[in-house]
Amino acid sequence: MRRSLRWWLIGAGVLVLAFGLRATACRPRPIEVEVVRVSRGRVEDAVTNSQAGTVKARLRARVGAERAGRVAAIPRREGASAKKGETLLQLDASTATTQLEAAERDLEAARSAAEAARATATLARQQYDRTASLFKSNVVSQGDMDQSKSQMESAEAEKNGAEARERRAQTAVRLAQDELDHMKVVAPFDGIVSQRMVEVGESVIPGQPVLELVSLDHLYVSAPLDEIDIGRVKEGLPARVTLDPYRGRVWQGVLTRVSPVVNDLKEQNRTLDVEVEMKPDPAAPQPKPGTSADVEIVLDQRDNVLRVPTNAVIEGKRVMVLENGKAVAKPVKIGLKNWDWSEITDGLKDGESVITSLDRQGVKEGARVAAGKGRAEPDSTHVRRAGAP
Repeated sequence: MRRSLRWWLIGAGVLVLAFGLRATACRPRPIEVEVVRVSRGRVEDAVTNSQAGTVKARLRARVGAERAGRVAAIPRREGASAKKGETLLQLDASTATTQLEAAERDLEAARSAAEAARATATLARQQYDRTASLFKSNVVSQGDMDQSKSQMESAEAEKNGAEARERRAQTAVRLAQDELDHMKVVAPFDGIVSQRMVEVGESVIPGQPVLELVSLDHLYVSAPLDEIDIGRVKEGLPARVTLDPYRGRVWQGVLTRVSPVVNDLKEQNRTLDVEVEMKPDPAAPQPKPGTSADVEIVLDQRDNVLRVPTNAVIEGKRVMVLENGKAVAKPVKIGLKNWDWSEITDGLKDGESVITSLDRQGVKEGARVAAGKGRAEPDSTHVRRAGAP
């Protein structure tokens, strides 16, 4: 009997030990999760482009020659800057230069002839005045008086003709100078030569594009918005721009144009084109026209509100919080939200630990969890590409 009792006690002890090991050493380890504490800050309501936008230049022109000719020089090559009025391309101007020189010589001759005619007319006028004085004193005859008057009128007519020829010669000089000026292509505004279409020695015709000039001082982004956002955007709203080559860098901007029509191309979601003017930022890299860009148009914003990362909100109505080593689901009410942050109007308190790694295997309500060492919080200044998770 004593032996049976002893074995019974040994068996009970083994069972207690087994259950103890299962509850301690053999118990599954908690799932390591990432958490973010509920805090106060700014939350914005914003819309983003549905497809990639494009940086464009407000001033961009393909300039061409106004006269036919052979290209003699291209002082500004691709990538070179040019001020308004500076020469971008020079045509062979030898003929135009000769014509200008000939017109200037004709003007000199016409100017000399006009000076001589004016002197003759002045002398004839003086002679007529003396003859008229003598005629009143009956010193000269009527015939002498008529002859003096005729000479004066003839000299006056010759002077008028000479002055008209001088003015015509001046016009010819201006025309020759204009022709010479048109043998070069000048910059219509300050900018950068982005492309050349001809080389030295080639012949061009009037209106043929020879160079492309782009101003980098007035850049904007043209981007499509989903038609569902049409009623929420208007000109003048603040916006942010990010460029694919400069991830993490943000340019401030303002919405300057909302298209009056919706794009309804087949096999494509209906979109509305908008334009966001980029504000110059001397500390940032120089954006290049043609670069892919994303825009975020800020519709509303609230400061000092409770907020959690948007990716921590489940179905827009609940979150998982870390309480006493377990994942606990809590219903919440959401106010403003964007890609990064969601405003919490009810359901959470400042300082609670919200689980953000919801996609981690085993994370569900009631699961044993523990906060990991890294607690990455979203960057409220970063604009994600539309459609990104």
